[in-house]
Amino acid sequence: MHRLSLVSLLLTAALSACGSEAASGTPPVTPPVPSPTPGPRAGFITGTVTNERGQPIQGAEVVADNTLSYDSNLITHTDARGQYSIDVHALPTTFNVLAKVTLTYDSLSLPIDLIPENPDEVAGIQGGTRNFVLRPKVITPQDPYGNLGMVFLEHRPGEYTIDFRTLDVTLTPIGPLADGTTGTPVTAHPIQSGSGWLVPNVMWGRYTVTVSMNGHLLKVRARRAVNSDPFADAYTGGFWTDYFISRPSIFLELHDPAAE
Repeated sequence: MHRLSLVSLLLTAALSACGSEAASGTPPVTPPVPSPTPGPRAGFITGTVTNERGQPIQGAEVVADNTLSYDSNLITHTDARGQYSIDVHALPTTFNVLAKVTLTYDSLSLPIDLIPENPDEVAGIQGGTRNFVLRPKVITPQDPYGNLGMVFLEHRPGEYTIDFRTLDVTLTPIGPLADGTTGTPVTAHPIQSGSGWLVPNVMWGRYTVTVSMNGHLLKVRARRAVNSDPFADAYTGGFWTDYFISRPSIFLELHDPAAE
Protein backbone atom coordinates (compact mmCIF):
# COMPACT_ATOMS: atom_id res chain seq x y z
CA MET A 1 0.00 0.00 0.00
CA HIS A 2 2.76 2.41 0.87
CA ARG A 3 4.63 1.50 -2.30
CA LEU A 4 1.57 2.20 -4.46
CA SER A 5 1.07 5.58 -2.77
CA LEU A 6 4.68 6.56 -3.44
CA VAL A 7 4.35 5.70 -7.14
CA SER A 8 1.13 7.71 -7.38
CA LEU A 9 2.78 10.69 -5.70
CA LEU A 10 5.75 10.68 -8.11
CA LEU A 11 3.42 10.37 -11.12
CA THR A 12 1.31 13.28 -9.92
CA ALA A 13 4.40 15.51 -9.46
CA ALA A 14 5.67 14.68 -12.94
CA LEU A 15 2.31 15.46 -14.56
CA SER A 16 2.09 18.74 -12.62
CA ALA A 17 5.51 19.82 -13.88
CA CYS A 18 4.55 19.04 -17.47
CA GLY A 19 1.29 20.93 -17.10
CA SER A 20 3.04 23.97 -15.67
CA GLU A 21 5.50 24.08 -18.58
CA ALA A 22 2.71 23.71 -21.13
CA ALA A 23 0.69 26.45 -19.45
CA SER A 24 3.55 28.93 -19.56
CA GLY A 25 4.18 28.21 -23.24
CA THR A 26 7.90 28.87 -22.71
CA PRO A 27 10.28 26.00 -23.43
CA PRO A 28 13.32 25.62 -21.19
CA VAL A 29 16.23 27.80 -22.28
CA THR A 30 19.37 25.97 -23.34
CA PRO A 31 22.50 28.08 -22.67
CA PRO A 32 24.78 28.59 -25.67
CA VAL A 33 27.70 26.22 -25.89
CA PRO A 34 31.00 28.12 -26.37
CA SER A 35 33.38 26.94 -29.06
CA PRO A 36 35.88 24.60 -27.44
CA THR A 37 39.48 25.69 -27.32
CA PRO A 38 41.39 23.58 -29.83
CA GLY A 39 43.58 21.02 -28.12
CA PRO A 40 47.24 20.40 -28.87
CA ARG A 41 48.04 18.98 -32.30
CA ALA A 42 51.45 17.47 -32.90
CA GLY A 43 53.39 19.62 -35.36
CA PHE A 44 51.03 22.62 -35.14
CA ILE A 45 50.86 25.83 -33.16
CA THR A 46 47.19 26.30 -32.31
CA GLY A 47 45.18 28.59 -30.09
CA THR A 48 42.23 30.92 -29.61
CA VAL A 49 41.99 34.71 -29.47
CA THR A 50 39.20 36.22 -27.36
CA ASN A 51 38.26 39.41 -25.56
CA GLU A 52 38.05 39.61 -21.77
CA ARG A 53 34.49 38.25 -21.88
CA GLY A 54 35.65 35.12 -23.66
CA GLN A 55 34.08 36.14 -26.97
CA PRO A 56 36.08 35.06 -30.05
CA ILE A 57 37.91 37.67 -32.12
CA GLN A 58 37.95 37.07 -35.86
CA GLY A 59 40.74 38.38 -38.07
CA ALA A 60 43.41 38.75 -35.38
CA GLU A 61 46.91 38.41 -36.84
CA VAL A 62 49.04 35.66 -35.30
CA VAL A 63 52.78 35.55 -36.04
CA ALA A 64 55.11 32.64 -35.33
CA ASP A 65 58.47 34.42 -35.20
CA ASN A 66 61.31 32.04 -36.13
CA THR A 67 63.97 32.64 -33.49
CA LEU A 68 66.79 31.12 -35.57
CA SER A 69 66.17 32.67 -38.98
CA TYR A 70 65.63 36.32 -39.84
CA ASP A 71 62.54 37.34 -41.83
CA SER A 72 61.04 33.86 -42.00
CA ASN A 73 57.94 34.37 -39.89
CA LEU A 74 54.77 32.34 -40.33
CA ILE A 75 51.62 34.48 -40.33
CA THR A 76 47.96 33.55 -40.14
CA HIS A 77 44.63 35.04 -38.98
CA THR A 78 41.92 33.77 -36.67
CA ASP A 79 38.65 32.40 -38.05
CA ALA A 80 35.09 33.20 -36.96
CA ARG A 81 35.60 31.08 -33.83
CA GLY A 82 38.73 33.04 -32.93
CA GLN A 83 40.90 30.01 -33.65
CA TYR A 84 44.12 29.64 -35.63
CA SER A 85 46.56 26.92 -36.67
CA ILE A 86 50.16 27.14 -37.94
CA ASP A 87 51.96 24.12 -39.39
CA VAL A 88 55.48 23.72 -37.94
CA HIS A 89 55.81 19.93 -38.20
CA ALA A 90 58.85 20.10 -40.53
CA LEU A 91 60.65 23.05 -38.90
CA PRO A 92 63.35 22.12 -36.33
CA THR A 93 63.50 25.53 -34.67
CA THR A 94 61.67 27.50 -31.98
CA PHE A 95 59.02 30.16 -32.39
CA ASN A 96 58.02 33.21 -30.41
CA VAL A 97 54.27 33.49 -30.95
CA LEU A 98 52.80 37.01 -31.12
CA ALA A 99 49.33 38.30 -31.92
CA LYS A 100 47.64 41.62 -32.54
CA VAL A 101 44.24 42.94 -33.49
CA THR A 102 43.53 46.17 -35.36
CA LEU A 103 40.72 48.30 -33.92
CA THR A 104 39.06 51.12 -35.82
CA TYR A 105 38.31 54.40 -34.09
CA ASP A 106 37.31 57.65 -35.77
CA SER A 107 38.61 56.37 -39.16
CA LEU A 108 41.96 55.48 -37.55
CA SER A 109 43.41 51.96 -37.59
CA LEU A 110 44.90 51.13 -34.19
CA PRO A 111 46.98 47.93 -33.91
CA ILE A 112 46.90 46.46 -30.39
CA ASP A 113 49.33 43.82 -29.17
CA LEU A 114 47.43 40.98 -27.52
CA ILE A 115 48.36 39.45 -24.17
CA PRO A 116 49.49 35.80 -24.32
CA GLU A 117 48.31 33.38 -21.66
CA ASN A 118 51.71 31.67 -22.01
CA PRO A 119 54.62 33.77 -23.35
CA ASP A 120 57.06 30.86 -23.65
CA GLU A 121 58.53 29.92 -27.03
CA VAL A 122 57.10 26.96 -28.94
CA ALA A 123 59.28 24.18 -30.36
CA GLY A 124 58.93 23.37 -34.03
CA ILE A 125 58.11 19.79 -35.05
CA GLN A 126 56.42 19.35 -31.67
CA GLY A 127 54.10 22.40 -31.74
CA GLY A 128 52.01 23.71 -28.87
CA THR A 129 49.04 25.83 -27.82
CA ARG A 130 49.19 29.60 -27.35
CA ASN A 131 46.00 31.52 -26.54
CA PHE A 132 45.68 35.32 -26.53
CA VAL A 133 43.30 37.81 -24.92
CA LEU A 134 42.48 41.40 -25.83
CA ARG A 135 42.91 43.04 -22.45
CA PRO A 136 44.69 46.06 -20.96
CA LYS A 137 48.43 45.70 -20.59
CA VAL A 138 49.72 45.47 -17.04
CA ILE A 139 50.91 48.87 -15.81
CA THR A 140 54.45 49.04 -14.41
CA PRO A 141 56.71 51.91 -13.28
CA GLN A 142 58.73 51.31 -16.44
CA ASP A 143 55.63 51.44 -18.67
CA PRO A 144 52.76 53.43 -17.11
CA TYR A 145 51.01 54.00 -20.45
CA GLY A 146 49.41 50.61 -21.18
CA ASN A 147 48.28 49.61 -24.67
CA LEU A 148 44.96 51.45 -25.08
CA GLY A 149 43.77 55.05 -24.88
CA MET A 150 44.97 57.51 -22.24
CA VAL A 151 43.30 60.34 -20.32
CA PHE A 152 45.84 63.00 -19.31
CA LEU A 153 45.12 65.46 -16.49
CA GLU A 154 46.74 68.80 -15.65
CA HIS A 155 45.84 71.81 -13.54
CA ARG A 156 44.90 75.17 -14.95
CA PRO A 157 47.98 77.38 -15.42
CA GLY A 158 48.88 79.12 -12.17
CA GLU A 159 46.55 76.96 -10.06
CA TYR A 160 48.43 74.64 -7.71
CA THR A 161 45.80 73.53 -5.20
CA ILE A 162 44.91 70.28 -6.99
CA ASP A 163 46.36 67.15 -5.41
CA PHE A 164 46.39 64.60 -8.23
CA ARG A 165 47.00 61.74 -5.79
CA THR A 166 43.50 62.22 -4.34
CA LEU A 167 41.57 62.47 -7.60
CA ASP A 168 38.75 60.16 -8.65
CA VAL A 169 38.22 60.07 -12.42
CA THR A 170 34.88 58.57 -13.48
CA LEU A 171 34.49 57.52 -17.11
CA THR A 172 31.00 56.60 -18.32
CA PRO A 173 30.87 55.13 -21.85
CA ILE A 174 28.38 56.51 -24.37
CA GLY A 175 27.50 54.00 -27.06
CA PRO A 176 29.70 51.24 -28.45
CA LEU A 177 33.45 51.32 -27.93
CA ALA A 178 36.18 50.54 -30.45
CA ASP A 179 36.28 46.87 -29.43
CA GLY A 180 32.55 46.46 -30.07
CA THR A 181 31.53 46.33 -26.42
CA THR A 182 29.37 48.86 -24.59
CA GLY A 183 31.68 49.05 -21.59
CA THR A 184 30.72 49.96 -18.03
CA PRO A 185 31.33 53.07 -15.90
CA VAL A 186 34.75 53.04 -14.26
CA THR A 187 36.27 55.18 -11.51
CA ALA A 188 40.05 55.28 -11.59
CA HIS A 189 42.90 57.04 -9.80
CA PRO A 190 45.46 58.75 -12.04
CA ILE A 191 49.09 57.69 -11.95
CA GLN A 192 52.18 59.78 -12.55
CA SER A 193 54.28 59.30 -15.67
CA GLY A 194 57.05 61.09 -17.48
CA SER A 195 54.32 62.81 -19.50
CA GLY A 196 52.25 63.92 -16.51
CA TRP A 197 49.31 62.46 -14.62
CA LEU A 198 47.09 60.08 -16.55
CA VAL A 199 44.54 57.28 -16.51
CA PRO A 200 45.89 54.54 -18.82
CA ASN A 201 44.22 51.65 -20.63
CA VAL A 202 40.92 53.31 -21.57
CA MET A 203 39.19 51.69 -24.54
CA TRP A 204 38.60 54.21 -27.32
CA GLY A 205 35.10 55.59 -27.67
CA ARG A 206 32.91 58.40 -26.36
CA TYR A 207 32.71 59.06 -22.63
CA THR A 208 31.36 61.43 -20.06
CA VAL A 209 34.28 62.17 -17.73
CA THR A 210 34.01 63.75 -14.29
CA VAL A 211 36.83 64.43 -11.83
CA SER A 212 36.47 64.87 -8.08
CA MET A 213 38.98 65.68 -5.35
CA ASN A 214 38.27 64.66 -1.76
CA GLY A 215 34.59 64.29 -2.62
CA HIS A 216 33.93 67.60 -4.38
CA LEU A 217 33.59 68.00 -8.13
CA LEU A 218 36.23 69.82 -10.13
CA LYS A 219 35.63 71.77 -13.30
CA VAL A 220 37.10 70.20 -16.43
CA ARG A 221 37.67 71.16 -20.02
CA ALA A 222 39.29 69.57 -23.03
CA ARG A 223 42.73 71.04 -23.67
CA ARG A 224 43.37 71.04 -27.37
CA ALA A 225 46.19 72.39 -29.48
CA VAL A 226 43.81 75.14 -30.62
CA ASN A 227 40.63 76.47 -28.99
CA SER A 228 40.24 74.60 -25.71
CA ASP A 229 36.67 74.05 -24.49
CA PRO A 230 35.13 76.13 -21.67
CA PHE A 231 35.19 74.68 -18.14
CA ALA A 232 32.20 72.53 -17.15
CA ASP A 233 31.21 69.91 -14.58
CA ALA A 234 32.02 67.12 -17.05
CA TYR A 235 33.69 66.46 -20.36
CA THR A 236 31.64 64.55 -22.92
CA GLY A 237 33.33 63.41 -26.11
CA GLY A 238 35.99 61.19 -27.57
CA PHE A 239 39.75 61.01 -28.04
CA TRP A 240 41.85 63.12 -30.37
CA THR A 241 45.31 63.08 -31.96
CA ASP A 242 46.51 66.64 -31.39
CA TYR A 243 49.49 65.40 -29.36
CA PHE A 244 49.86 61.68 -30.17
CA ILE A 245 49.18 61.09 -33.86
CA SER A 246 49.20 57.28 -33.62
CA ARG A 247 47.45 56.97 -30.26
CA PRO A 248 44.30 59.04 -29.68
CA SER A 249 44.16 60.47 -26.16
CA ILE A 250 42.06 62.81 -24.02
CA PHE A 251 43.71 65.83 -22.40
CA LEU A 252 41.75 67.49 -19.60
CA GLU A 253 42.56 70.70 -17.79
CA LEU A 254 41.23 70.91 -14.22
CA HIS A 255 40.00 73.85 -12.15
CA ASP A 256 39.06 73.80 -8.47
CA PRO A 257 36.12 76.21 -7.84
CA ALA A 258 36.96 76.16 -4.12
CA ALA A 259 40.24 77.90 -4.90
CA GLU A 260 38.51 81.01 -6.23
